[in-house]
Amino acid sequence: MFHQDHFAWPLTRLRRTAGAQLAIDQTDAFPEPINAGLVTLAGDSPIQLVGMMTSVGEGVLVDASVEATAQAQCSRCLTSFELPLAASIQELFVYPERRPLEDSDSDEDINLIEGDQLRLDDLVRDAIVLEMPLIPLCRPDCAGLCPICGVNLNDHPDHQHSDTVDARWLGLAQWGKLS
Repeated sequence: MFHQDHFAWPLTRLRRTAGAQLAIDQTDAFPEPINAGLVTLAGDSPIQLVGMMTSVGEGVLVDASVEATAQAQCSRCLTSFELPLAASIQELFVYPERRPLEDSDSDEDINLIEGDQLRLDDLVRDAIVLEMPLIPLCRPDCAGLCPICGVNLNDHPDHQHSDTVDARWLGLAQWGKLS
């Protein structure tokens, strides 16, 4: 588990009365980078968390949005670019005494409130990772690189090569000229 208390909220300000609310508005950062393939959220990059914590009968409902800006490398043209990430979180944290019976679903699916703080680090991190694309593109119509010489086709859209015959087919090309 990832617990650095970067996104931890004290529950002392949120009463246990159903319907009580506490606004969340925090900008913080994780000290280490978050990587997913060609996308990286650098360590100490600002992450904004905005939303609401609501006291409900079983515990606390968190409804928030997460925003950050990652660095990415286009999977077609290999250009580096900034990639805005935005995700939403909606999660129920259950008071330990309201925990469901043992014969119900697995405890892994239940977020228990531990102590007097609500730790959102894992949720924020997971939300960011899930928003990172596996195949990032600098733009939807990225032309990529020339497969012959590697020039960026976005910068040189009229780039062409003369028709060259693959060395494996030279013999066959010469055969057609014999007749």
